[in-house]
Amino acid sequence: MKKCPQCNQEIPESNFQEIKGKTLEWGKVSEKEMTWNEAKKWCEEQGKGWRMPTRVELIQAYDEKVEGFSGYTFWSSTETYSNATGAWVVYLYYGFTNNLNKVNSKYVRCVRP
Repeated sequence: MKKCPQCNQEIPESNFQEIKGKTLEWGKVSEKEMTWNEAKKWCEEQGKGWRMPTRVELIQAYDEKVEGFSGYTFWSSTETYSNATGAWVVYLYYGFTNNLNKVNSKYVRCVRP
């Protein structure tokens, strides 16, 4: 197990991602809120290489003040480790994270390398 520097949560080594120096292209914000599964599918439908961002990528976007984000809450691709029905969201207005049931509706902004 490794401790996440952003949230102090214990994370299995295989799920830990360091993204320093990684360049991501951010797509447009979804026009409406959608469930996690709908958001994942919507990103995949945007074309080759598009995907949902991880929780860490969203936090980094907040820290680096990436343009185009508003005060919405965004889905991440990071699922909760203790409950398969949950995934992490990031509140881009305040920059904090929380986990929600995947049936809730939130905005998504896709990324690609």
